[in-house]
Amino acid sequence: MNTSDQVLAIARKELTDRLRNRWVWTVSALLFLCTVVIALFGAAPVGVVGNKGAGAAMASLMNLVAYLVPLIALILGCGAIIDEKQRGTLDLILVYPLSPRAYFAGTFLGFTLALAIAVVVGFALSGLLLVFWVGVPAVEYLTLTALALLLGTAFLALSFFVSLLSRERGRAIASSVFLWIFAIFVFDLILVGILVLSGGKVPASLFGALLLANPADCFRILCFQWIGSAATPLGLASVAPAGLPAPLLLVILAFWVVVPVVASYWLFQRRVDRDALV
Repeated sequence: MNTSDQVLAIARKELTDRLRNRWVWTVSALLFLCTVVIALFGAAPVGVVGNKGAGAAMASLMNLVAYLVPLIALILGCGAIIDEKQRGTLDLILVYPLSPRAYFAGTFLGFTLALAIAVVVGFALSGLLLVFWVGVPAVEYLTLTALALLLGTAFLALSFFVSLLSRERGRAIASSVFLWIFAIFVFDLILVGILVLSGGKVPASLFGALLLANPADCFRILCFQWIGSAATPLGLASVAPAGLPAPLLLVILAFWVVVPVVASYWLFQRRVDRDALV
């Protein structure tokens, strides 16, 4: 069996495990219900009660994705690899002619597919309602779904790194929740504090660089540029400096996937060599 076959075999195992414990279907149902609530009550989550326009619905949905998808991804990946090690199954798997690289790649691929299925199924079920009843443009809805997948993958990569650093599932869960709170809430509050203390005199280039240091803000800015009906996004993304091209934002968001994955693999390989994973 070559390396690609090994990767696919591990990915299939991880995906099957996620489907078997009904995690994917629970998340899909949660996304579906939240989206239906937005469709029924319009912009209530953003404070515009009674407005059932497509723009208000998309603004609400965009912020729902920014809050919920990172949390789902972090919870999904917080026990990755560590759970297998604590159960003793990882040692058995690595006894076979399977390289740690193939195991790690297959595990991340399997978790990514599980997250993608959860998001796509949840959004697909509610997409027809939003497109045909609320009037949300289908292209913009598909764009939001694709960006949600990229955002979720970025936080899934971060959760792998947090899991390996924590070495225990309990610590990994606590660290993942802290990371979510910091990225979604605290980070923007820090930037607001910087703006207030400086009297709004922070250079636009510096402010833009600070925003790019958070994958959630990269997602918001991309939505602000590509989803025209979401005319009133929340957060600092609404006052982001002009001139941040969408391709650059996509590269930065992809950077938030690649770098944590590479760092996680390096840490995983080093721990496996020393037999000190947990």
